[in-house]
Amino acid sequence: MFINTHYSTNNMKILILSDIHANWYALEAILDKESHDALIFLGDAVDFGPSPRKCVKFLMKSSKTHFWGVRGDHDHAMAFGIESKCPGELNTISSITREWGEGFLSSEDVGFLRRLPLNNQFSIDGLNFELVHGSEHGSDLTTVEISNCNAESLNSDQLEDKKELNFILAGHSHKPFIKTFAKTIIINPGSVGQPRDFNPKASYAVIDDGNAYIRRVSYDIERTVNDLERSSLPKPLTSKLSSMLYNGSILN
Repeated sequence: MFINTHYSTNNMKILILSDIHANWYALEAILDKESHDALIFLGDAVDFGPSPRKCVKFLMKSSKTHFWGVRGDHDHAMAFGIESKCPGELNTISSITREWGEGFLSSEDVGFLRRLPLNNQFSIDGLNFELVHGSEHGSDLTTVEISNCNAESLNSDQLEDKKELNFILAGHSHKPFIKTFAKTIIINPGSVGQPRDFNPKASYAVIDDGNAYIRRVSYDIERTVNDLERSSLPKPLTSKLSSMLYNGSILN
């Protein structure tokens, strides 16, 4: 079921963000560069970074108007006090940073994360959108598979039951791509706060006047690293997180 929002995509600029991961300086750089009329958030505001509250507060403020979002696996873990079930060492890092970060979030902040849906469908000016983060908590297997693969491995069979959609938006992989099948445009904007495609620039997407683009912006990584180092997080852990930020990649 699609909820019609009665907004027009003509001359509308939609900013698409995912996987902010408590990295305020990366988010701030995007906001300084891109004006926007509407915001779509594809999940994971928290964990790994030093500024969970600032990032959540921004989303809460944005949600007052022209905002659509979904809950990521890390948001889900924070909201319900459970594990995010990341693979390997990432699970340990996410758990430690989550336990540390929850001390900065108010009950209102956590409530906002809890109320974000796992799947969101809506229409803008006759165009049908579906949003999902792409984690195991997602409610749609096809979109989960789309999120976790690269653009080259997609095929039309995966989208057989999605023909009514104009846009499918997913995050989670931290790797950006845009691909089109028939009338359906699939967008993964990559990660704002923790890119994993060996490019440390903050990654995001825009839909501008109906056309989709992946964009990157440099930000002051040193400021994020300094905040991590000044925190009470264990130094070996902040060193690993800093390396991930500088290299734009997951742990080796």
